[in-house]
Amino acid sequence: MNSITLELIRFTVDKSFNLFAPAFTTLRQTVKTSGVKEQYYGLTDDNSNQLLWVIDESSQFRRQINALDVNSKHVSWLVPFRFAGRSPSCLDCACMRIRGSRLRRWVSCPIFDSLHKTFTDCYHAHGFTGGNWGIATNSNDRVCLYVIGWESRAHHAEYSKSPLFDVEIDKLKPHFAPGSMGLYSKLTQELS
Repeated sequence: MNSITLELIRFTVDKSFNLFAPAFTTLRQTVKTSGVKEQYYGLTDDNSNQLLWVIDESSQFRRQINALDVNSKHVSWLVPFRFAGRSPSCLDCACMRIRGSRLRRWVSCPIFDSLHKTFTDCYHAHGFTGGNWGIATNSNDRVCLYVIGWESRAHHAEYSKSPLFDVEIDKLKPHFAPGSMGLYSKLTQELS
């Protein structure tokens, strides 16, 4: 199966911001004209000043992002996902979870096996709708990003308390560095 590289962008917006703000509408239009066919965006559930935006890899609009970002410090990860067909199902779902884990050092294949198994263990979890994972290629911090879809946040919370969840997480914890994060959002899909 072909891989796909998505750019996940997170930045802080003004309290008065809404998803249909003219500046953001113009920015989404700019991305469309640069060839992006599909994009997803939404405010994070736990911080309504955090905008999460997922697009095909593109870099022609950085100045416009900085104009919207009240801190001018957007975070962006370029993540090659191995399973191209599985990403959209998790981006267009009721509750999308992004988990970013910073790895202490570049790790070897046995850790990659655990990173992958942590993801595939979700397949049979009640409420799981799809997802993907990959290591960001534009980060010196070696950030592993999971993008996972759930029918609800409660389904993820239930699964994260299961013994199966703990098996691989316990193996991976010694390799995680400070600065990991988790975000929930309901993204809006926009097609060109």
